Amino acid sequence: MWLQRYTDYLLRQRWQAIALTFFITFVPLIGTIGILIAALITLVKGAAEGAIFTVAASLPFVLSFYVSGTHGTTAPLVVWAAVGVAVLSNILTWVFAVMLRRQTSWSTILQVAALLGVLVVSVIHLIYPDVADWWGSMLQSYYDKAAVTNGVVEASAVTMPSEAQVESIGLTKQYATGLMVAVVLFNALAQLIVARWWQGWVFSRGILRKELYGIRLSQLAGVSFLVGLIFWYWGNSVVLDIMPILYLLFAGAGLSLIHYLFGLMRSPTAWFWLFLLYVTLAVALPVSVILVALIAWVDIWFDVRKRIQKG
Repeated sequence: MWLQRYTDYLLRQRWQAIALTFFITFVPLIGTIGILIAALITLVKGAAEGAIFTVAASLPFVLSFYVSGTHGTTAPLVVWAAVGVAVLSNILTWVFAVMLRRQTSWSTILQVAALLGVLVVSVIHLIYPDVADWWGSMLQSYYDKAAVTNGVVEASAVTMPSEAQVESIGLTKQYATGLMVAVVLFNALAQLIVARWWQGWVFSRGILRKELYGIRLSQLAGVSFLVGLIFWYWGNSVVLDIMPILYLLFAGAGLSLIHYLFGLMRSPTAWFWLFLLYVTLAVALPVSVILVALIAWVDIWFDVRKRIQKG
């Protein structure tokens, strides 16, 4: 198959593979292939070799940012965010790939990722207690510039933000830091999943499914989630920002259990019902994320897989 031949080429032609990783990252739409190659190399050849490819897959984002001249202080927030998310996601993909190569379970990788995210958000709030207000001003500035660019208002006009806009910014700024960290972690984990699938398809079919079906979080994570919900109810600003990361962790574990349960179905239409479930979850966002997270939390204490096997 072509993927087998392509993989063999990447593993044998080191310098050509590095150059391909570097240049393909510049290409829109398919640029993500660069970090997938880097993650695959890390899984197969180790941390040192993978680090070289990760640099090759990340450098184009930085070069494009500076060459385009948008690196000044006037650069739009979305540009800084996009570059930051891309580079940090690539670095974390390499870190998690190293862990996976060393036989670390996906459950542990998810929990380490969440812990790292929680620490980052906590430190940011410790150093910048008014980070939510900063996000509020940045979001308002972004809305204003977008309105001018789209011709909604004139640049010289003095406008008052609508009530809906004020409410949206007031809500978003409380979770903005956590959401950004959650996006970085999600991208890193998603890239690692695709790279692991690639490795499994070439070298060991079915390894990814077996690994992902068994994700179950620790009781410490379960207690932390419960404590987080209590402080979230009390309106603690730091915990409000941390909750998107915890929901990402538990939603991932919940989806693992859901896939495991669907995997037990012998019906040929199981894939259709799984697809229908995903459509329902997408339509019901963000409530569906909370429900899936609660499924993972319940699994911590009842070990659903073990009970089904005994039954």
